[in-house]
Amino acid sequence: MDKRTRMRRIAVIVVGTAAVSMVGAFAIVSNQPAESRIAGGSLDEVIESRDTWDVALPEWSGRAAPDFTVTDVDGVEHKLSDYRGRNVLLVFWATWCPACNVEIPHLIELRREYKQDDLAILALSNETARHLKSFGDTKGINYSVVPIGASVLPQPYAGVRSIPTSFFIDKNGTIKLAAVGLVSLEDSRAILQAEQQ
Repeated sequence: MDKRTRMRRIAVIVVGTAAVSMVGAFAIVSNQPAESRIAGGSLDEVIESRDTWDVALPEWSGRAAPDFTVTDVDGVEHKLSDYRGRNVLLVFWATWCPACNVEIPHLIELRREYKQDDLAILALSNETARHLKSFGDTKGINYSVVPIGASVLPQPYAGVRSIPTSFFIDKNGTIKLAAVGLVSLEDSRAILQAEQQ
């Protein structure tokens, strides 16, 4: 075996080990008990207690969420402004993203806990509708999965560069918080319940 082949194998092992370690770390954090999270506090308290995500696009917090219309994998059209009067969670993700896959059970549970009239969850991906539908069926996804496809989204959504990225939009259609990274079930609950200051 020549030196180049050996270096490639070493690189693959190092990258693979790092990826497995990251997924393991996310899994450990995601299994923390709910009591370890701040619920019902201020949004600032929730942000200070974070450990697997960071604030994204802070200049958009407190601003009206720009409207857009997309169609999910089941052919249902979703217009963001139609969700006024309920919270909305937009999650930009991909099926190949390890952190996104760790987040799926959290979103499934969140969908179970909140009534449709209280919370809309839209998971947006650049992947094909066929692939997303098959993946969603396999994983038991119970929230709306949306292929972005040729849709042109306005800023700040068009500015998403990392996944998962989540936008928490309040009942008035205001962006409460944008987060990049794995947002656990407990943190999602706390953000939805937190008072914006």
